[in-house]
Amino acid sequence: MNQKLNRYLSLMTLSLCCLLLTGCWDRKELNQLAITSATAIDWDGKVWTVSYQVVIPQSIANPNTGGSPGQQAPVMVFSTSGGSIRGAVQQSSLEMPRSLFFAHNRVIVIGEKAAKEGISQLLDVYLRNSDSRETVGILVTSGEGRKILEQIVPLEKVPGAAIKNMIHNETENGSNFQQVSMYQMMMGIASDAPFTLVPEIVISGEGENTTIATLKKTSFTNKLRLGRMAVFKKDKLIGWFTAEQEYGISWIRNTIQQTTLFFGCTEGSKDIKAALRVDQSKSKLKPFFSEDGHLVMHVDVYTSGTLNENGCPNDPTQPKDLHTMERIASAEITRLMADAFQVAVQNNLDVFHFADAIHKHDPKIWKQVKPDWGEHFAKLELATNVKVKITRIGMSGKAFKEMSKETGE
Repeated sequence: MNQKLNRYLSLMTLSLCCLLLTGCWDRKELNQLAITSATAIDWDGKVWTVSYQVVIPQSIANPNTGGSPGQQAPVMVFSTSGGSIRGAVQQSSLEMPRSLFFAHNRVIVIGEKAAKEGISQLLDVYLRNSDSRETVGILVTSGEGRKILEQIVPLEKVPGAAIKNMIHNETENGSNFQQVSMYQMMMGIASDAPFTLVPEIVISGEGENTTIATLKKTSFTNKLRLGRMAVFKKDKLIGWFTAEQEYGISWIRNTIQQTTLFFGCTEGSKDIKAALRVDQSKSKLKPFFSEDGHLVMHVDVYTSGTLNENGCPNDPTQPKDLHTMERIASAEITRLMADAFQVAVQNNLDVFHFADAIHKHDPKIWKQVKPDWGEHFAKLELATNVKVKITRIGMSGKAFKEMSKETGE
């Protein structure tokens, strides 16, 4: 009897607990939220300005496209200011009928003045708030971040998603620029070499695309594009690298995924005639001390890919000519790495994270050089060994120009 009573009481207790737990204590309906697809941070010397690219749901759901007179823009952009970043966000409640929802925020565009001032406050906001995701992408612009959010981008209804896809596409297929998320920025600041490279986004061309009517055109006088790479030391912007210099850095840092390497018919030639589609690439770093006591960083690079353009007289079907083209491609990669390394050393910027590589590979060496790492990096020597393997040459042997000459003869 007692056992039955105990079971009955236990069942009643569990049922009451389930009743108490049902429902969402902080539930908000979709029509109460303003979904933010991108944000921008600017600084004018006194206050922070946060700009929001808010999605207009009824415009996104509308199947009509082409910029008809009655069509509404897919997003709206507005800004609020305050003494702190969170304080600026709080001001949004004074002019918005809905609560801002940041869980779908794709990118943050940081204005140059804000980047130079320092973004530690922004990082702190993302660490403390549950509605902000550390996977959001970071970009820098030389002007105001808000200007970037105002641009209409063809092919994508939501500009914030277009910007995110743009840098993702470049990371996957070009490797000149690397996508940087909020948590990667934090990890870079906390590393032995506190330097982080962040892509720049710019408005190229003339004018701006800020109205939906521009989608009625088949061409644009301007567009959003990736520019340079911003160099952050800890949380502050301190300089820039060109796209080519960043490309050389990528070969050293083993961040090449898929890319196309362009080279000439002879070593060092600036007359580009051939292209290699890189399918696989692997770079390994190994630090050691030379016989005269200098610290040397040895970089081994192995790359393989498909020859997808050939304007040189070389015939890749012949082993001798194929090896010549592989040697020229290897020399081009070596040049790219050497040029990037020289600029970084001249400015004492360990953007390669050599400090982390040394610490991981040989803690004893790192313990020896850590106290004056800046001086060691300035005297660091780079030793490279690059091997390129052309695994496929396509459906043709000689260049079409060369074959047409033979036909004419």
